[in-house]
Amino acid sequence: MASSAPINRRIRAAVGEPPLIDISTTAVILVMSAGFPIAGWLYHHGQLPAWATVLIGTFLMNLSFTAWHEPAHQNYSRYRWVNLVAGWLASFASMYPGYFARRREHLIHHRYEGVEGKDPVYPRIQSSFWTFPLTLLREALRGGTIDVPASFLRMTKGQRISDALSNLLALGVVALCVAAGYWQAVVLVWVVPRLIIFLAHAYYVCFFPHNDGGDGFVVARLRTDNPLLQILTMNQHLHGLHHRWPWIPWHKYQQILRSFPEEVEAMTTEEMTSDLKSTETAA
Repeated sequence: MASSAPINRRIRAAVGEPPLIDISTTAVILVMSAGFPIAGWLYHHGQLPAWATVLIGTFLMNLSFTAWHEPAHQNYSRYRWVNLVAGWLASFASMYPGYFARRREHLIHHRYEGVEGKDPVYPRIQSSFWTFPLTLLREALRGGTIDVPASFLRMTKGQRISDALSNLLALGVVALCVAAGYWQAVVLVWVVPRLIIFLAHAYYVCFFPHNDGGDGFVVARLRTDNPLLQILTMNQHLHGLHHRWPWIPWHKYQQILRSFPEEVEAMTTEEMTSDLKSTETAA
């Protein structure tokens, strides 16, 4: 396969450098963060029925992957500290705290994509469509099964403390809402949507992009593109494109598909499936 340097440069030029702050992702974070308390307040005061509260909460929670994922890849801002703050806040707002640990696990997935024993996603997708939730549960219960150098994005003491505080804060907010009589609102707008979207995200950013129907691993599959998927997944159905060029912001995936159709097609046909021996060696 020819060197990828020229196409990387062309796509980098089309995407541009990271901004001071990504406006599109900022809008996602703000809508999600403000939407939860507003929807909960409306339900508590009888302005929203329970089904509508869950529906709105699920819509808002669906924004959460994009909200923390862009800062994790330094696509939100050219400044590292801005990415860290935005990622931490987005994680907390989506009731998925522990940002630093989750960022490290995700970037390990990118560094060792498809390498058995190193990529945390690899064992999760060794299942069928129907058994995938059980596989997720099994892997969660097993915990700590990946073998990567401790030096890779080593978490600092401050990051560990920050993650612990965010976990305690999330639990504290839930406990405070329950004590104040808002338990139904917080369950309907925050807890239930979190459970629904956890599984939905696991399917469309984990199972569908990487499962090959057997015991292998697909590196860069692109799902069939259509307007409905663009809306429902916020372009995250194009997760294979992200694995090839992780520095492309989510809202520019469609631009890259239109501007570089031949290069994207070559990426999906030449690099889609791999045993990743070269990746493992390079690691």
